[in-house]
Amino acid sequence: METQSNKHTNDAITLLKDELARRKERNSNYSLRAFAQSLSISPAQLSQLLSGKRNFTTEVLGTISRGLHLSPEEERSLLTRTLLEKAQTPPQERAKRQLQEDEFRLISEWYHFAILSLGKIRGAKADPHWISDRLGISVSDARAALERLRRMDIIEDGKALKQKSAPLNVVSEVPSRAIQSYHQSVLELALTKMPQTPLDKRDFSAMTFAADPAKIPQARKMVEEFQDQLAEFLQTPNSKEIFIIACQLFSLERTQS
Repeated sequence: METQSNKHTNDAITLLKDELARRKERNSNYSLRAFAQSLSISPAQLSQLLSGKRNFTTEVLGTISRGLHLSPEEERSLLTRTLLEKAQTPPQERAKRQLQEDEFRLISEWYHFAILSLGKIRGAKADPHWISDRLGISVSDARAALERLRRMDIIEDGKALKQKSAPLNVVSEVPSRAIQSYHQSVLELALTKMPQTPLDKRDFSAMTFAADPAKIPQARKMVEEFQDQLAEFLQTPNSKEIFIIACQLFSLERTQS
């Protein structure tokens, strides 16, 4: 890996940003997606790490170190420095970093993310009645969701429906109770929509197969990357409707008590 001589003193975010800048200098067309692929992580995960919206875990630091071809000594230095910096962060700053978890507890119903997606459609309005008609939720739920998103500084005040913060993502670090509630609401929505939605606007599929459990972590990354690619393919300036993709991969074996 070609890096500056002081790379062992840089924290993880600085190291990644510097390396990305160097690659862009060599190739102006080099993308964040290509960088993420070289690190064996998803573009969404890399974006969140670079923006500080996602914490560096020991596992993630190990993956990044291998992707950057760091030596064992450099990897240990990066791990120590990053975790030490986290430990020395004042309580107020740590609370800000963890705010994502608290936010997700409040917006775990599916329609909060749908409202944010509506903002990408031409003519979108931060109007509870308009949102109610588009998403089929009650006016009171739409109004409460808008107030919640404004209070959490996710969308702008005013009549236009515009998102202020960076794109939100459901990540594995979110407390299990909150994330399970979100996925449950999505599955219940799918059951409702299956008989209501025309065939040309939906796709339901399932496949059962024998699998090697050791490959599940890699499979989860593949699913995340596929969802990112599908969203990128379908989202255009002509987007007119809100869709959702939900993937489930789980063992059918009886759980041992």
